[in-house]
Amino acid sequence: MKIIYTILTLLVLLLVSCKSDFPVNAEWEEIVVVYGLLDASKDTQFIRINKAYLGEEDALFLAQNSDSLNFKDSLYVQIHKLGFNDNIIMSIPMGTIVIDKEDGLFANDKNIIYMAIPPNGFLTDNNRYGLTILNTNTGNEVSSITEIIDDFSFSGQVEGLPRISFYNPQPDPNVDSSIVFPGQTILWEEVNNGEIYQLDLKFNYVEDNVEKSLTWSQPLETTDGLDMQSKLESIKFFNFLRQSLTKDDSVERYFVDVELLMTVGTEELNTYIKVNEPVTGIAQQKPMFTNINNGLGIFSSRFTYSISKPLSDCTRLYLIEELDRNFYPSPLYDPVSNPCN
Repeated sequence: MKIIYTILTLLVLLLVSCKSDFPVNAEWEEIVVVYGLLDASKDTQFIRINKAYLGEEDALFLAQNSDSLNFKDSLYVQIHKLGFNDNIIMSIPMGTIVIDKEDGLFANDKNIIYMAIPPNGFLTDNNRYGLTILNTNTGNEVSSITEIIDDFSFSGQVEGLPRISFYNPQPDPNVDSSIVFPGQTILWEEVNNGEIYQLDLKFNYVEDNVEKSLTWSQPLETTDGLDMQSKLESIKFFNFLRQSLTKDDSVERYFVDVELLMTVGTEELNTYIKVNEPVTGIAQQKPMFTNINNGLGIFSSRFTYSISKPLSDCTRLYLIEELDRNFYPSPLYDPVSNPCN
């Protein structure tokens, strides 16, 4: 009897618990989400500030409502130049602009971005920088501090490079392919507060009188305290062009130049990128990284630098005669000689 009574009691408790209604959503809490990278190479600084949302309706439906994402006009946002003991030297308020956004899951009718144009010399690596966000309606305050990257250049070898070569034909057909397709090694030195380095090669060309470009991204490099380098491999470069350009005899293409683009990021940005990489292992739970006090996201720094270079005559000749993607001698250059030089 005691066993039967115990089983009945458990069944009653189970039925009661199944009928109980539990609120799925907790009480409302203001959560500020920040994504801001100060860039000393740019005149204008941009920071994106949104709010996390939770409601009784479907999350994808709520995402289509801009009021679910934006704080409207209630935020007072400032960038601060900090000195000794992080005392404020100068403060710059940020205004808002609305920029275009591609269609997607989230509302694009009010894509609000916070922006400021600091005076020359405001961003230097001798100082740290603070961000403060005050909601004037609720009194909620959010803050963060970051180091800054304020300079970059490639090595003198790259800066003085007259042209970039990916093709060097040889009269001997049995010569090693590494001589025919030598590639180009790009050298640089690490900079203060720079932890990660992203090198891109931007291939600029004209197609039927329309200026276009393709960006060939290289693997992300992390500083090791030594001189750094990245090898632009010739075969991969030409394969990238073949895969990115359609073969179409009805179009005419002309090469313009290539740009070497370097984007340098801080240690915090490196951590943020690593944490947000796709999960590939069995464990699907991801750690969370934020350096926003009383909020989520990242406030950090990057620096972008670019330098334009022509391609060698031989490389341009390869584009015209071997690539098979409708490139023609460009009016910007003298006719390519064959044999090239």
